[in-house]
Amino acid sequence: MSFSNLCGSSAVDMDSDDEFTGHITKKIKITANNGWEHVFARGGIKSRFTKNTAVDATEFLKNYRPRAQKQSLEILISLPLDILFEIFGRLLPLDLLHLSRTTKALRSVLMHRSSTTVWMAARSDVKGMPACADDMSEPAHASLAFDMHCHNCLRPNVRNVDWNLRVRYCQKCFKERTEVVDDKFKKTYGLKLHHCLSLSMTQNRNDARCLISDRESLVDELSKLGPEERSVLRGLKRDAVLARKEHAVRCTKWMEGEQQSRWKELDHLRSLRHDAILEKLIELGWEEDVNKLPDRHTARIYKLTHFEDHPLVKQPKPLTDRIWQNIQHKMVEFMGQMREFRILQERKQQIRERQSLLATIYSDWQREKGYHKYLMPTAADLFGMRQVRDIVELPAHLTVTAEDFQPVCEELFKLVDTWKRCNAHDLRSDLLWRLEIHPPYWLDRLSVQCERLAVAVFTCTGWLCDNIPEPNDSPRYMYFPEYLHHRCNRIRRRAWNELDPANTFAMGQGYPGNTVQQEWSTDDLELDKKASQTVRNIIDACDLDWREVTVSELDNLDPRLVCLKCSYGNRCDGERPMMVRSWRESVKHCAKKHWSDSTVKWQKISDEESRSLRQDQEEAAASTTIPPRKIWRCTHCHDKPGEPEKMTVQGMTDHLEDHHSIDLINQVAGKDFAEALDVPPITIPSVKLKPKAVDP
Repeated sequence: MSFSNLCGSSAVDMDSDDEFTGHITKKIKITANNGWEHVFARGGIKSRFTKNTAVDATEFLKNYRPRAQKQSLEILISLPLDILFEIFGRLLPLDLLHLSRTTKALRSVLMHRSSTTVWMAARSDVKGMPACADDMSEPAHASLAFDMHCHNCLRPNVRNVDWNLRVRYCQKCFKERTEVVDDKFKKTYGLKLHHCLSLSMTQNRNDARCLISDRESLVDELSKLGPEERSVLRGLKRDAVLARKEHAVRCTKWMEGEQQSRWKELDHLRSLRHDAILEKLIELGWEEDVNKLPDRHTARIYKLTHFEDHPLVKQPKPLTDRIWQNIQHKMVEFMGQMREFRILQERKQQIRERQSLLATIYSDWQREKGYHKYLMPTAADLFGMRQVRDIVELPAHLTVTAEDFQPVCEELFKLVDTWKRCNAHDLRSDLLWRLEIHPPYWLDRLSVQCERLAVAVFTCTGWLCDNIPEPNDSPRYMYFPEYLHHRCNRIRRRAWNELDPANTFAMGQGYPGNTVQQEWSTDDLELDKKASQTVRNIIDACDLDWREVTVSELDNLDPRLVCLKCSYGNRCDGERPMMVRSWRESVKHCAKKHWSDSTVKWQKISDEESRSLRQDQEEAAASTTIPPRKIWRCTHCHDKPGEPEKMTVQGMTDHLEDHHSIDLINQVAGKDFAEALDVPPITIPSVKLKPKAVDP
């Protein structure tokens, strides 16, 4: 476009009012450096929307700077070769690759054989880089090591280099241009061909692959030779393959080292940026929040962004003043969220400390009164009571001491009694319905402790009991009072995303690491109707009413029974040997041998024989060493955070000495430790006898 077109008039200045003088103005040559000067000297660009003045033109020219001319590499090739090679030799191989792709003249120089020394000098500047293989050119070696594109489809950011095959392929091209060397390959091309080819082991599978082009060229070459020449060629190829493997090992180790050093460098940059951002935040007054940032595990549990994983922190770039100005508001916003989280966690910790104080007071109260021998609410039950919540949830600025819980201590007996009555009523009503005790027994038994009945047989479906199989694969049946004090009634498994569950605390030694206390509940207990029916049949064999017989009464009676199904219906006659069992073992026997068949009948042996058998077993047990049983609980730790599981006598002795500083001489049973109420009686072994006939 000419200057006349820009100004809207011709190059000849013609005045419509004056006569034509015949003077012609000189044409001006417009360039990139002087164009705007002439434009504004003539009044600027004419437009109906804007009106430029001489003041605007002057102001523009003050700030106007001519655009620098683009520099060209054409003059570089005109330098002498020795100077050119001296310059190129101080570059890196990747720089030479980039230069060779700029102009044809530079490419012709760098790709000439005489430039090999330049490439070697550039390679020597790379620390630890192996020498180029004899059968490979220096540019190809540099391209394989430093280029980041696929050698087939030119896809960028391809980092997988196969030094055995000497290719850099993306995943798609690798599958297309290689083939698996398997039994089918060996059957097609012979058993020795793959020894003459360079093979690559893929990362996802353990199958060897070779380049299809290498295989095709080798097959064509072998097909043109005779038997002897083929043998010689195979030997040469095998030697070349071994040499390539050695070179590939060196190059692979070098690349792994370079990658590790690069990772360390990036980690160092991230660390510097991380520390610099922390310093900036501390200067802004976030020191307390910086010192209490959540760790990585806590951030994962609460689905927070860890500080080191923040997108603005983990970048491997130095932190400059300009960058900090751009990210300051976002980091301040992030720290505000961390402050809210910290305050919330501190509040939770304060509530846990207050609850731990109450749990200690409650445990000492039980031990002082001797209430650990009875069914009592757990500390978690107390945490849910209104009187306790009002004190525990007092404002954070107030200090809660043991004196603040004095009103709760005065009402503890009343609170526990109310809790017992409510749970006993619910349990009895549920048992009456499950045991199918209909009126008139229903109305009569509501005030009676029907949970003590022998037919109330329970099994536990809790996670802890499922992981502990019973000996001989026999199901564990629980009777009164075992099922009421069963450990699964007062503990539960902590969920994976529960870092600090509310209104509870973790259990101690002997429990799995994710076990916490819970409010007392029988949700994991299940009434075993088959076992209950077996107990009914046993009670019927004893001529008793199953609606009235309790567990303690049946234990005191201690009947010895014979399974009539095992005897094929034959009753005791004093001549036939039969297995005699206690009533608890009879229930287990029926479950194991007869699948809790409700039609199994039982026969009770005579009281005289039972008494004689019981005496013999007691004498045998007195002379036999019983292995230690874990049946003791520490009364000092009961219902406190970190309460341990049941222990043996020796374990309890060590526990009291180590944790409570109570010597063996001063340890008192029933005061410092007590027998756990969920422990079943010692198993009475079965005996083979010839029981006499029993009068009906």
